[in-house]
Amino acid sequence: MPQSNGAGTAGQQSSGAAAGLAGNIAAAAIAGVAQPSLFNAVDCLRIRWQASAERTTGVLQFARRVVLREGLWRGLWRPGLVANVLAVSTSQGARMGFYPVARDALAPGDGPKAPAAMAAAGLLCGSAAYLATAPLWLLKTRAQAAAELDGRAPLLLRRDLVPRRLWKGASALVVRGGCITCGQMLGYDFCKSRLKARGVADGPLLHLVASTSAALAATILAAPADALQTRYQASRTSGSVWDCALDMARRGGPAVFFRGCAAQYARLVGTFALGATIYEQARAALGLGFLD
Repeated sequence: MPQSNGAGTAGQQSSGAAAGLAGNIAAAAIAGVAQPSLFNAVDCLRIRWQASAERTTGVLQFARRVVLREGLWRGLWRPGLVANVLAVSTSQGARMGFYPVARDALAPGDGPKAPAAMAAAGLLCGSAAYLATAPLWLLKTRAQAAAELDGRAPLLLRRDLVPRRLWKGASALVVRGGCITCGQMLGYDFCKSRLKARGVADGPLLHLVASTSAALAATILAAPADALQTRYQASRTSGSVWDCALDMARRGGPAVFFRGCAAQYARLVGTFALGATIYEQARAALGLGFLD
C-alpha cells in the first residue's frame, strides 16, 4: 500500500509539473500574439532603417518620410505583420515557457535564484527557441525590408523551401535570440526578485518597472547580432554571415552594429511592458500565480 501511495503521489506531481509547464507556455504565447500586433510598426521601422542605404538622416526623419510617402499602415504597420505574430508567439511561448524550468534546474533549491542561473537559462531557452522558429523570422524580416529592396519582397518561394535557405542567417538569429532572452529574463527576473526582497508588492507596477530593466539589457546585449541578422537576411547575397559582418564593418565602422538601437529599445520597452503584464495576468488566470 505505501508503494502504491508513493507512485500515486509521484504521478500527481509529474502531472502537475506538466500542466504548469503547458500553462506557462500558453501564457507566454498569448502575450506573444498581442505584442507584435500593437508594435509591428516600430519593428518594421527598425528593420527598414537597418536595411536602408540611407545614411544622411536620422531614424525619426526616416520614419517621417516613410509615413508621408506610403502612409502608416502600408509603410510600417502592415509589412510582415502576420509573420511577426507567428514568429513572436511561437518563439516566446517556447523561450519564456521553458525558462522557469531551466532556471530552477540550474539553481535548485528554495532560496533566491542566482543571476548566473537566470542569464544561462535565458540564453539556453532563447537560442533553442529562435533556432526552431528561424524560417518564420526570415519571412518576417524579408517582408518588412522589402520596400528598401526596390519594393520586391524576396519572400520564401518554392526554390527556398530547403533547409539551407530556410535557415539563412540562423546563426546570427540564434545569437540575437539568445542575447535578447538572456538580457530580458535576467533584467526582468533579477530586478523583480530584488525589489520583492525589499518589500515591493508583486503586481502590475512591479512588472512594468522590471520590464524597463529587461528592455535595456536585451537591447544592449543583442544589438550587434540584431543589425547583422537584418542586413544578412534582407540581402540577396550568397556569402556567409561572417562575410556580411566584415562588409558592414568596412562600410560603416563599429557604429553600424548599433544602428537601430533607439528604435529597438522603443519597441522592446513597449512590447516587454505589454507582454509582461499579459503574461503575468495569464499565469494568474491559469492558476500558476505570478512568476517567482
